[in-house]
Amino acid sequence: MDNHAKTRTGSSRSALAADGGRRASEPLKDAYDSRTEAPTCSTAREIGKEYEHAGAVSTNRNKRSDRSGDGDMSSREYVEASRERRQALGGDADGNDKHVHLDYHHALEDYLGTWWMRKLLGIISKPRRNSGTMFEEIIRSYADPDAPAWHRVKYWPLHRFIRRVKGGVTDETFRKRIAQHRSTLRGFVATARSVAEFGLTLPQRFSVPLIVIWNFTNRCNLHCEHCYQDANQKRIEELTLAEKLDVIDQIGRAYVPMVSFSGGEPTVSDHLLPVLKRCQHYGIHTSLATNGTALTAQYCQKLAEADCKYIEISLDSVDPDKHDAFRGRPGMWERTVQGMKNVVAQDGLRLGVAMCVHQGNVGEVEDMIDFAVDLGASCFAHFNFIPVGRGLNMSAADLTPQQRERALRLFNETMQSGRISIMSTAPQLCRVSLAYAPIEGLQSCSHLGGGGGEKARVVAKYLGGCGAGRCYVCIEPDGTITPCVYMPHRVLGNIRNRSFVDIFRNNDFYEILNDRTQRTHHCEVCEFKNYCGGCRARADGYFGQINAGDPGCIFNSKSWDDLAGSTDAVEDGKLNAVL
Repeated sequence: MDNHAKTRTGSSRSALAADGGRRASEPLKDAYDSRTEAPTCSTAREIGKEYEHAGAVSTNRNKRSDRSGDGDMSSREYVEASRERRQALGGDADGNDKHVHLDYHHALEDYLGTWWMRKLLGIISKPRRNSGTMFEEIIRSYADPDAPAWHRVKYWPLHRFIRRVKGGVTDETFRKRIAQHRSTLRGFVATARSVAEFGLTLPQRFSVPLIVIWNFTNRCNLHCEHCYQDANQKRIEELTLAEKLDVIDQIGRAYVPMVSFSGGEPTVSDHLLPVLKRCQHYGIHTSLATNGTALTAQYCQKLAEADCKYIEISLDSVDPDKHDAFRGRPGMWERTVQGMKNVVAQDGLRLGVAMCVHQGNVGEVEDMIDFAVDLGASCFAHFNFIPVGRGLNMSAADLTPQQRERALRLFNETMQSGRISIMSTAPQLCRVSLAYAPIEGLQSCSHLGGGGGEKARVVAKYLGGCGAGRCYVCIEPDGTITPCVYMPHRVLGNIRNRSFVDIFRNNDFYEILNDRTQRTHHCEVCEFKNYCGGCRARADGYFGQINAGDPGCIFNSKSWDDLAGSTDAVEDGKLNAVL
């Protein structure tokens, strides 16, 4: 395995050199405690996996989206082929070709881009002692006959503005989905503060992340082959309950809207329920990613009482024997599926069925979606395979770019059918739904979810697909903060040394993860860079460069061939069959 890993690292460097990449010569700031270092007792440390701290700088002089050296198809060719296909279908209801636009627009953008609106957002989203923000007062009092009269008079001009820009959304729907939805309102406050500080940017820079994934513990009752966390390894000095509650207090005061608890296996920790209840106090939307084996009916009731909204349970196969072999313990499929049934039966909980797709189960994707629908799940969550943690030992099981493209097409078709919601950690799903969904259809926005109609496409443009270190971060069990659960070697800081917001805003990787002009391979010129950005974890996992191209995308398929050690060209017509 050591030789195989070193070969992979060597191939990564040769592929990067072919792109014209080199190490950035500028020294990084040394004022932060951020660093690039594989965790102790990790597979990466064991095999000597190497990652470069500084990003590469592309010296490819061709900055056109139709350049041909990256993949068997460029993003410009993809756009043109998609438009031609749409035109062949007769355009939209008015006979216009509106299928693949890359700059969907909403009138609100015109206002948000002005200096006076930034100033106003800064004022109304400013924290006030013991009374929330003026922004919350404005939204909550809109179209509410029970709101204090002086609120309705004081905010009358802003209420008129809301009525003008919300379009066809009814007042009742607006109040239900925003004014009365605490976590959504928190997200609006966080976004308002971000626009006030940075202006409207593509993709949007955020003053705090919109979602935090918390690897709550390193302990686990299973031993999965692809575990990104290297769970069940040597015990680490995990945060105490008091420290965990303090983290939630920091996140709550900063108006982070969502926290998702993962692991290891979070249900083995006695701290989970108290921390969930502290989130409930702030109105933070909480979810749980689990193997489901501990989800008895009684435990599900406790989760619902703690206001945990969404339970995501991993299943690797519809075949019990295959699932158990992958998870390292017999009898787990039955326990996991029973946990799923218990979630569905509990009022207040929604079930998501998660599947990490690789060569060993890619043929079961449609069966798994059917299984999730029949079970009563509200969501099917596709997880990209990423070579990290114990997954470094099975990187040969990764999908080819063409296989991933076909899977994403299937996910989009399923999403448009309305049978079940679809989420994916592959940011390319944003691009696929842009190209293949009708304007009035559903649009994937990022791993934060999606929405319907043209407004969702505007939102997708700003959420920007991959949000690692930009609108999404991970907290490790010992308080280390990283850009993504799949990038444990990229340390932004530790909550024991600095505050949460300080770590998010001040680290060696903040700029390079926010600025998509700092990319290599086709990701630097891609037509869809604002909507996708390429999975940073996959790019980092294969190239050891945080800003490299994502080799899982068809636009970077030549890099994938280099990584796989293949000199054979993709047979003619293969991509055309996908498109």
